[in-house]
Amino acid sequence: MTMKDKQKGGVLIVSMIMLLLLTLLAISSMNTTIMEEKITSNYKDKNTAFQAAEAALRDGETYLRDTTPLPIFTGENGLYQPTNTGAPRWNLVVWSVAAQRRSYAGLAGVVDQPNYIIEELLPILNPNGTAEVGVELENQFYRVTAQAVGASETAVVMLQSVYKR
Repeated sequence: MTMKDKQKGGVLIVSMIMLLLLTLLAISSMNTTIMEEKITSNYKDKNTAFQAAEAALRDGETYLRDTTPLPIFTGENGLYQPTNTGAPRWNLVVWSVAAQRRSYAGLAGVVDQPNYIIEELLPILNPNGTAEVGVELENQFYRVTAQAVGASETAVVMLQSVYKR
């Protein structure tokens, strides 16, 4: 009996098992890489939407700072009075209707330009606000709400700030 007759193909079986393990390892690594790329893409998209909403929010605050005198808030062009129920307006606005919001234009890389509304809040009396005895100063506050989408319609960000004028 020669050495050649005693071989039963054990090396072939072991090498096939090793090849199968390496293939499974490669497939697992590729799935992990693909998942990480999706996470990074979603993060970038959400960050783009956040930056667009931030730009619209600052535009609303600039409007409040620079517009003198402010127009009467009638509910048109994104300028709202407080609701009778106390419910926030941003929940009631249909953001896709142009007459119900204000737009901030000029941003690249977003599906749609960001929008915002300005709500006039009830004034707050400040008893220490004037030099005249018995006269209270009214502090007027406004809530600016911005809504933006990123590079895809799935990334939507809404930001708010309260502005004192």
